Amino acid sequence: MVVPADRLARTPSAMPWAVAGGLSGVGQAALTALEALEVRYADTFLVSGAAGGVGTVAAQLARAAGATVTGTAREENHAYLRHLGTIPVAYGNGLVDRVRELAPGGVDVALDAAGEDGLRAAVALVADRDRVGTVDACERLGARWIAGRRSAARLGVLVRLWVAGALHTHVRAA
Repeated sequence: MVVPADRLARTPSAMPWAVAGGLSGVGQAALTALEALEVRYADTFLVSGAAGGVGTVAAQLARAAGATVTGTAREENHAYLRHLGTIPVAYGNGLVDRVRELAPGGVDVALDAAGEDGLRAAVALVADRDRVGTVDACERLGARWIAGRRSAARLGVLVRLWVAGALHTHVRAA
């Protein structure tokens, strides 16, 4: 396989290949999204699909930036999200009301990494549509479609965070 050198970073010896591959794809997608949405200190950030690959990394990066993070996930993933410092909220009917209850000051920014239902909720909750993004191609609902941009610099940031223990990944199958 031929890959441009400006998209590569050295894999630390302690990093499993499955983690390295995940950081290259979902990790860089999450980092690109947070850059595009300008997630910053004191933001209230909603991530739909917070227990998935992109959502897990996005939630951790947003917390590291000083945001309060609420994430949608199935009930069986709520303990995992709490472990990451994310406030879990269940999918399904009434999602917008449940998020408003958890974030009475409102939601500043949102990333959908789960599909149309989460994106509909994000559009309903965030006033500034420029701060609602999706990694799905559902921009017709009023959000920005964000394609991951890969670079050695982004990958290096993610690798350094992982080595420092500040970024945790969960590989479900390798």
